[in-house]
Amino acid sequence: MSTPQILSVLLCIGFPLFARHTERKGRFPSWISSIIACYLVGIWVSNLRLWEVDNKLMEQVAGASMLLGLPLLLFAVRIKESLRYAGSMLLAFGLCCLSGLVCTAVVGYLMTGQLPDAWKIAGMLVGLYTGGTPNVQAIGLALEAPAEYMVLVQAADVLLGGSYLLGLVTFLPAVYSWFFRPSDSAMEEGQTNDLISRIAFKKQLPQLLAGVLVTAASVGLCFLITGGISDLTALILLLTSVSLLVAGSGFADKLGNTYPLGEYFILIFCVALGLMADFRELAANGMDLLYFSALALISTTLLHLILCKLFNVDRDTVILSYVAGFYGPVFVVQVAAAIRNHRLLAAGIAVSLLGFGIGNYLGIGLAHLVYWLAG
Repeated sequence: MSTPQILSVLLCIGFPLFARHTERKGRFPSWISSIIACYLVGIWVSNLRLWEVDNKLMEQVAGASMLLGLPLLLFAVRIKESLRYAGSMLLAFGLCCLSGLVCTAVVGYLMTGQLPDAWKIAGMLVGLYTGGTPNVQAIGLALEAPAEYMVLVQAADVLLGGSYLLGLVTFLPAVYSWFFRPSDSAMEEGQTNDLISRIAFKKQLPQLLAGVLVTAASVGLCFLITGGISDLTALILLLTSVSLLVAGSGFADKLGNTYPLGEYFILIFCVALGLMADFRELAANGMDLLYFSALALISTTLLHLILCKLFNVDRDTVILSYVAGFYGPVFVVQVAAAIRNHRLLAAGIAVSLLGFGIGNYLGIGLAHLVYWLAG
């Protein structure tokens, strides 16, 4: 390997460790998460031309890290617990998913003439609105979307979604109190989120082995069904399905909390994707994609609020169900603390993890629906 290739691989492997440590210590600004930091460092290196980036090598790194990270994230899904404990949270989350599907499909159809890959962007945004960043990446990989598009979708989410998230932890809860019925007060002040806890290295070795075995099994099934492994859509859907089967078995409980290790591989993906993103090559389409994202986000948000009002959902459930779909379980913890309602914390995390499981199906399905409707 050449020196630039070695530097790129070392950055992909090493920076996520630094980013997670820095985030745990609270040294990032409030608007930066470890995922955003990993995107940014890759973009910084790529666009400042600090060294020559081998895009083919980075595609291999990104693909491998996604195929390993996705099952580890999905092992953490507990579907039965989600259905048993979520209650009104599950209803509100379902309304959020429905809003995302309807609004993104309409915007994707209308933007088809303006953006040739509008159907791919629509699918990625549905993944974002149901399961967060991991689904965006998996769907983008399955649909063979350009690396720049995957980064720009995330960048638009930072700008638009980040602004809305800031409102949710500051003034918007007071505004929503005018329109939604009040929620029960917090009951479990000491509850914590074990999803972001540190896991001993010895425990992560069997988790990694399980992830490798599930990925290998999914690749084998893809080869048997399609005659090869070039159909990335089929591979991602098979990987999602096999991982959820494992998650529903007792074996997943023996593995323990696989979320932190899965997140690490997703962060590797983010760095590799950032290294492949040259914004100068996409300057002409950047504003169109931002406009697409803004229309989809605003319409989805408004429809979710309207539907929750019609179904008489309480204020805190409205807020946390939206956060569960758009931002992921870690942000559920942060927002629950901000609105001082830990009672809904477990339910919010449960439906957020459920979103990881269904997001790939919804995003890939909607993308092909928009493609078919656009002719």
